[in-house]
Amino acid sequence: MGNLVSKHRKGLWYWLSVACIVLVLFVSGIGIIYSFIIPVFVAVAIAVFNYIREKSREKEVAPYKPKEKDYNLPEKIEVTHKIEPPKKPEPITVPTPPTPYFAHPYPLQKNFTGRIKERTELTDWLDNDSHSVFVYAAIGGMGKSALAWYWLNEDVLKKNPKPEGVIWWSFYDKESGFESFLNHAIEYASSGETNPKDIASARDKMEMLHSILSEKQFLLVLDGVERVLRAYAGMGSPYQGDDVKENEKKDYKKCVDPNCERFLEMLAGIPKTKTLITTRICPDGLDDLKGVKYKKLTQMDKADAVEFFERQGVKGTRAEIEEVCCAHGYHPLCLRLLSGMIVKDMKYAGDIKAWTRHNPIPELVPKEHHILDLAYDSLDKKKQAFISKISAFRNPMDYDSLLIFNDFESEKKFNEVLIELTERGLLFRDEKHNKFDLHPIVRKYCYDRLMDKKGVHSKLRDYFDEIPEPEKVGSVDDLAAVIELYHHTVGAGRYDEAFSLLTNRLVPNPLYFQFGAYQTIIELLRALFHDGEDKPPSLKKENDWAWAMSSLANCYGNSGQPHKALITMENAIELDKKLGGQNWKKVGLNNLATKQIQIGELDAAESNLRRSIEICREIKDEFDEAISYSEVGRLLSYKGNFEESEKEFDKALEVFIKLGEHPSQSIVRAYHSIRFLLMSNADEALNSAKKSRELADVEKVERDIIRAEYLLGAAYLMKGLNSKAEKHLTDALTRDRKINMVDLEPDILLEFAKLRFRQGHREESLKFAQEALRIADRCEHRLKQADIHNFLAEFYFNSDSSKAKEHAEIAKERASCGYVPALEKANEILNKIRISI
Repeated sequence: MGNLVSKHRKGLWYWLSVACIVLVLFVSGIGIIYSFIIPVFVAVAIAVFNYIREKSREKEVAPYKPKEKDYNLPEKIEVTHKIEPPKKPEPITVPTPPTPYFAHPYPLQKNFTGRIKERTELTDWLDNDSHSVFVYAAIGGMGKSALAWYWLNEDVLKKNPKPEGVIWWSFYDKESGFESFLNHAIEYASSGETNPKDIASARDKMEMLHSILSEKQFLLVLDGVERVLRAYAGMGSPYQGDDVKENEKKDYKKCVDPNCERFLEMLAGIPKTKTLITTRICPDGLDDLKGVKYKKLTQMDKADAVEFFERQGVKGTRAEIEEVCCAHGYHPLCLRLLSGMIVKDMKYAGDIKAWTRHNPIPELVPKEHHILDLAYDSLDKKKQAFISKISAFRNPMDYDSLLIFNDFESEKKFNEVLIELTERGLLFRDEKHNKFDLHPIVRKYCYDRLMDKKGVHSKLRDYFDEIPEPEKVGSVDDLAAVIELYHHTVGAGRYDEAFSLLTNRLVPNPLYFQFGAYQTIIELLRALFHDGEDKPPSLKKENDWAWAMSSLANCYGNSGQPHKALITMENAIELDKKLGGQNWKKVGLNNLATKQIQIGELDAAESNLRRSIEICREIKDEFDEAISYSEVGRLLSYKGNFEESEKEFDKALEVFIKLGEHPSQSIVRAYHSIRFLLMSNADEALNSAKKSRELADVEKVERDIIRAEYLLGAAYLMKGLNSKAEKHLTDALTRDRKINMVDLEPDILLEFAKLRFRQGHREESLKFAQEALRIADRCEHRLKQADIHNFLAEFYFNSDSSKAKEHAEIAKERASCGYVPALEKANEILNKIRISI
């Protein structure tokens, strides 16, 4: 009641105020002179009072206002769905055996049919075959993943006895890299008892997983293994078809990560655990291994194709269906798209004869391409635009992600479009996780027809920009969202913005120094070279060009691709020359020389280093001049010119000490140690290695620490102090593998081989030497090849003179590039062999 009185009082005071103002207007004469003022003022006062009173009533009534449906109003037909900013992906939950672990479930489409022969063969392999690995290879769209998924779920998991554990891992997913596989596989296989984060390096994780799988009867299914190969390593791999760039050395078939290549080989030697691999291309050498069964998956069986069409709802005789299927090579993806079109075509009501009469198959057009044309053209323009837009996603999409391209009238209509595309076979849907995806062949086709690529990538760039940065980055997989942001920024044509993102959040930290993810950096950098790596990157600043090209060359070198590093550096130098730049004269020539040393072009390297020194003197660049001195000193050590080598090191050290450059001093001391090792002076080699290690600790440069630890191990081994040697070599190898420092790994492994040989562990010694040689051969490190073959010649000297001679002759040939100490050693071994015979 008090409230009502107060409200009435407010009204009373309001009208008293109005009356006073009217009285003043009248008494002053203003209301008489201007007769319209008082009526207008009163009218305005009444309107204001009514407005205030109405608002007060609304406030009183609002708490008691019934809901819309209480008034029996019709519900709105349109459904609105607010698009939330993308959320950070939930961590993958790993079950414990024997529950199967489906890391990336395959969205099997309806009406999978047949493949009885292939499924029977797989079951026989699992139950009775001695081969540990089965590789199914086929072109895209042949149904490899569908076959593997159906066989696993229907023929393996529904029978008894089952494997002790099952892992399905697809490399098509954005967070499914090799190291991520190791982490999750170890957690699963060990029933959660082993934390992969406690294992320092990828190689140690491989050994741990190998050990577990050797003791248990597991089944691994590795789907889409082509994604770990160089042929499909680029950022554009999701848009890539079956065509790959081949070369004489077949590098495109090699794994990007040498550890992955080694692990696949290790799986072939595990008798208890079986591994099924699906891939477009068989990894290099895997099909030749003793424990591997290799087969190409081919077209569907005639009877299966007919049954599939009937299940899809296609009407027609067996002969009519077979004729159409034969014309399309019984290609599973083509048949799914074709049947989807026939059934969805209202005009012909699913009748195959009537449909084909009006849609003849051109004879000279590739069948797969023709059917994609038909499937795409059967959509209206709006749906064509939609599926082309979502093809810009490189990975499976959730519903909210797709909504950013909803240009349809309502969400209800949008859902109908998704259902139609799924029924047509153009879109996959994983109903359990509500994820959508496109077959790689369909994705490539639709993306090629995307009109506004830059606009679509710009929209996706904004989408991924909303994802918060991870609180802690423990692996490359934690950077998946940042890498997607980078990819779409490049796709939007915003190259300088992408470059800024790259240098601020990815390179050099954490990808280069923390993870040694050289191949990932290569993929990121190559995306900036829109016109090819022999042309400038698509950046405005010339300094950024030089940084991008030299960084690309360094990563090629560090990842074991010295020839590519050499070509890239030569291109960078030529480009800088054309632009009238000065960078090539000092840094460019120096970097080029280091790549030439790796592949044994010692004379060319020395020439470039001498030229670099001259130029640095001319422009008075003391620091870069000193770097060239240190590299000349190392080069002269390899040439056996130890006296001149010492002089070059002294010049470099003098400058670096004056400038307070501790990392550079550490490198020179390490080169000193190498020189003394080549001279067989263990004491001085040890002293230099110790100084190098102390200096490396000042700024904690990991590469310098690893190099110093390796040299400490080598020096202690030369002195005969095996236990100390093992301690430092173990530390070096652990650190090396943690950052994937491929360029030094063969040297460390060779010292381990020498250590085990001295300890009498011949089998283990040979294993280390062979692993070192495998990496050196892969990376074409000529000087390292000479050293390893010399060791193997000594290894076989007393047991197999023919093998000893073979290795010594190879060492001699490899060292003939001017590597004098190794050449002298090879000749010495050959002379001993001749005398002993």
